[in-house]
Amino acid sequence: MRRLRHLHQVRGWSFDPVRSPDPPPELVELIYSFCHGQWLDVLRVRSDTDAQAGRFLAESMVVGGRLRACWLAMGTLTEVLDGLDELPPPISRLAPCLLLPAIVR
Repeated sequence: MRRLRHLHQVRGWSFDPVRSPDPPPELVELIYSFCHGQWLDVLRVRSDTDAQAGRFLAESMVVGGRLRACWLAMGTLTEVLDGLDELPPPISRLAPCLLLPAIVR
């Protein structure tokens, strides 16, 4: 949880808890996001063993739009956070930029 708090408080990521619609509302997942101009980094956490992250073309995130990603990661929370830490900023010449259709489960 310390690394998630760091994303939110130090690196400026937005944080949105998702709760179940049925009473009593239970926490289902945590969504973190950070916008880099035309790119949007998103992290979804369901548990310590179920996390996903991606860098998406922001305009593809419109409802009904076709998600386009240049980087995706799935695995444990630690694995996905490690991948995010290694991901270069979008303006870096080393940043991934090839857009692929994103398959998000």
